[in-house]
Amino acid sequence: MPDGRALNILHVISKLPVGGAENMLLKVVRGLHKDRFTSVVCCINEGGKIADELQRSGYKVVVLDRMTGHGFDLGAVTALYQLIKRENVHILRTYQYHANLYGRIGGILAGVPVIIPSFHNLYEFPDKPKLHRRFFNYLLSLRSDALVAVSNAVAADIVEYDKVRPDKIKVIYNGISLNEFDMTLSRQKAREILNLPADMLIVGTVGNLTEQKGHRFLIESASGLTGVCIAIAGDGPLKLRLKNLAQQSGVNCIFTGTINPEKVPVFLMSLDIFCFSSLWEGFGGALIEAMAAGLPIVASDIPPHREVIGDAGMFVPPGDIGKLTDALKTLIADTALRTNLCQKAKGRAGIFSIENTVEAYEDLFKKLIDKKRLL
Repeated sequence: MPDGRALNILHVISKLPVGGAENMLLKVVRGLHKDRFTSVVCCINEGGKIADELQRSGYKVVVLDRMTGHGFDLGAVTALYQLIKRENVHILRTYQYHANLYGRIGGILAGVPVIIPSFHNLYEFPDKPKLHRRFFNYLLSLRSDALVAVSNAVAADIVEYDKVRPDKIKVIYNGISLNEFDMTLSRQKAREILNLPADMLIVGTVGNLTEQKGHRFLIESASGLTGVCIAIAGDGPLKLRLKNLAQQSGVNCIFTGTINPEKVPVFLMSLDIFCFSSLWEGFGGALIEAMAAGLPIVASDIPPHREVIGDAGMFVPPGDIGKLTDALKTLIADTALRTNLCQKAKGRAGIFSIENTVEAYEDLFKKLIDKKRLL
């Protein structure tokens, strides 16, 4: 380990499309002090838009083209081992299950001084975690220096299912660049940019079009509203099904497709109300962005959402269409309530700045490296 020189960090993830964990990797890598840390990013399977963005920003991205079949990929471990040795890695950061699995095995074999996997989702959804995953997570945690959970709810799952010691888990909230939302853009101008209706109240959300995000509950709840447009930013396997549902329900629903991260603030500025009807989440980064945009929020009542929003939003039981309709009707009718929630949301967003997130990671890196130097 170098004294006084930058530490080499290898960030390992399966792939880098636009997504929550992927966007967070991008922001943390960009935020780390370059005089203290040199980052290389590895995609085990394939790259994606975030990988391209990292390369445009001057970071080295290595794509291994592994994990292309079923079953355990020993070649992925070998390739990671070779990469770790080649890059003289001091700190290994891995993201989500497969990268945590292959990355940690490769890191242990290569003798990386500090290994830190991160966990971004709850285990119990949509199904109970598979026994072999729990076994490997427990076994590899014994050789991990710390485990990062993005919320207390995720940390509790790691303790319950993987039997990891609580003192080995560090909760570090995901963060956003708050200054991206410090703009004078009017709602009308934002709608012009995105070609959204100028004269309707718009309830919107951001997220991949998967069962997890619960978009169908938002669409079905809107069938009980009048004069309202639903705007959904994101793409995914349920797009056609959700479009058909909106048409059958008589809901004016606009699907914008995937919006690049830098355009998300513009989309949020175009909304009147933000709705996040996920069935499960590890954290809910879209909620922070909605708070930073000063939007009144309705969210499904799950522990990670409570952890993020606090008292700056309204909660409804997951999947309860009637309660969601009622909550939206209340917000639409009560402008004073909307204003109050907007103010609370804007104030609470400051807790989740990317600067706070990066500082927490840098403090953890320093603590673990210093500990290894003393051994």
